[in-house]
Amino acid sequence: MSRNRYVSDYRIMESVDARGRIRTGYEYVGKPWVYASDAATVRRARRIIAACAAAGWVAYFTALLPMSTAGRTWYSCLPFIFAALPLGLVSALAWPLYREKPPFEHRHADRVNNRGPAYSFFVTLLSGIALLGEAVSFLRGAELLPGDAGFCMGAALLFACGFICHRQWKRLQCREIK
Repeated sequence: MSRNRYVSDYRIMESVDARGRIRTGYEYVGKPWVYASDAATVRRARRIIAACAAAGWVAYFTALLPMSTAGRTWYSCLPFIFAALPLGLVSALAWPLYREKPPFEHRHADRVNNRGPAYSFFVTLLSGIALLGEAVSFLRGAELLPGDAGFCMGAALLFACGFICHRQWKRLQCREIK
């Protein structure tokens, strides 16, 4: 986890502007990266990831809004609350999928190949733990409120969105052009 992981992929360029000031910029000199799948598969996977990220946020807030026993139980509420971080990271990665056009820089390929699947895995894991916590509350005989059904549906939908996103990242794998 080096801080300067991509330093060798860039070259610093200095130029003099019209006023005589030195301007410093950079140029990518690393190897280009492209998607390993065909264009139709990539377009479909990008759309699915963006839709799942949006549906995940809807499910997240829908689950937290009603008053429920899960909202008062730490072992179901905390994992669900912490699921917002990887969900936000998946959402933040969904935007560059549309903005970046092939060939990519090494940095973008690393995000798609390594970070995207990990973030969506943690969305799935944390929402699954929250669902398990709700099941434990039910088995312990806790008084269930009407909002618990909303929490369970939202957590299950978030689980499904994370799982689907995790499967789609495999279709977006990038490879280096030799």
